[in-house]
Amino acid sequence: MIRVLLVDDHPVVQGGLALALRAEPDIEIAGVAPTVAAAREMLASVEIDVALLDVRLPDGSGLDLLATPRSGRPAWIILSSFDLPQYIARAVRLGAAGYLLKTAPMAEVLGAIRTAAAGQVTFGAQHLAMARMADERRLTVRERDLVRAVIAGHTNDEIGMALGLQRKTIETYLSRLYQRFGCVSRSELAARAVAEGWLEE
Repeated sequence: MIRVLLVDDHPVVQGGLALALRAEPDIEIAGVAPTVAAAREMLASVEIDVALLDVRLPDGSGLDLLATPRSGRPAWIILSSFDLPQYIARAVRLGAAGYLLKTAPMAEVLGAIRTAAAGQVTFGAQHLAMARMADERRLTVRERDLVRAVIAGHTNDEIGMALGLQRKTIETYLSRLYQRFGCVSRSELAARAVAEGWLEE
């Protein structure tokens, strides 16, 4: 039997997944955890083969669970509503077995569970390409501070004072970000940063 842990805080998702998985002869629901803390407790006390993990949970990022030291088990499959390159990239870096959207057909979810339980990964070529792109575009700490300030609507002078940088340095940073991401203005930079979750890990 493949023992599965569901880590998700939405009752409808929990119920729907549990119902579908219980219908499979080779899969057993080992537990359901609505938070990162609850998942850690279950992982410490219950033997799990595969964990289906949501990214956004009430007490933090579900991706933080992947950084927990473990000896091969469980295999993690991210099951998220968000198809963001930085989430996929972090999942790849932390050793997840796959990344699926919650809109995926149940047959695809079941296939991913069985593949992960067998010790293989289920990342498609598109997701791996997205992960590579996210890593290439990953912001430095200084760039994140700058983008955060631009989103907040601060002027270059205000950003310079807050970060201890000269106005010319701020302009250089912005120019490089415009070029890197194909933006033509600070408003476009801010809009894309918010829409694409640049500041989220």
